[in-house]
Amino acid sequence: MSHVQLARDFFASQDRRHGGPDPALCTTDYQAWLGGWPPMPRDGHEQFAQAFYAGFPDIHHTVDDVFAADDRVAVRFVLTGSHTGSFMGIAPSGRSVSVVTNVLMRVVDGKVADLRGIFDEAGLLRQIGVLPG
Repeated sequence: MSHVQLARDFFASQDRRHGGPDPALCTTDYQAWLGGWPPMPRDGHEQFAQAFYAGFPDIHHTVDDVFAADDRVAVRFVLTGSHTGSFMGIAPSGRSVSVVTNVLMRVVDGKVADLRGIFDEAGLLRQIGVLPG
């Protein structure tokens, strides 16, 4: 499988599972750096993703760009959904969100070894009415 296809499958698996990435797509020592959160192993990414899907049950990834070179893959996607569940203690607002995300992945032996993602956390909080907008 190409690195580009691996990246697409990685995010599609989260939407199918309503959680973190499929363990079969990750190395055993997988680490994720998501926004300002401390690094987390795959099970930590699973918990983080489950919190998102609890707060935004219909959220999904729309991959706009994927570029691969050597062992690196850059992905730009938009998370789109509705805040209809509790999200990290924030009551549902019913508002729709659209959050641009940029990710750099490192691939080892055909699996994702680490992921470094930056998403517009403040924009997300503005869209659900937590921060002034």
